[in-house]
Amino acid sequence: MIDRLPGQLPVISGAVVHAGVIYTAGIIAPSVLTGAPTAIAEQAAEVLDLLDDVLHQAGGELASVLRVEAYLADPADMPVWNAAFTAKWPAAPPARTTVALTLAAPGALIEVQAIAAVSER
Repeated sequence: MIDRLPGQLPVISGAVVHAGVIYTAGIIAPSVLTGAPTAIAEQAAEVLDLLDDVLHQAGGELASVLRVEAYLADPADMPVWNAAFTAKWPAAPPARTTVALTLAAPGALIEVQAIAAVSER
């Protein structure tokens, strides 16, 4: 069975769960969608908080994340992203890839997607 959670936009699932694995869609800061873009530190915090919420809705948690893929609009924001990432996973971080490129959502400075295991609760 495949479960789908609603996403930030109607055309995108927020996450798909299959065979004990959670695959999230790309997540951007909610402030960007409301037209109030913020600085990279705030967007990174918003994105990671929303990732945490999506994972909980799908039966996972930050501790069950296997891989994170991050997309930055500006490679100069890497130190801020590293700090936000380390704050969420201080001891046992998941595998991670970070790429700098032009993001599709105007005002978005970061987009994150993750793969996680469904938590054994």
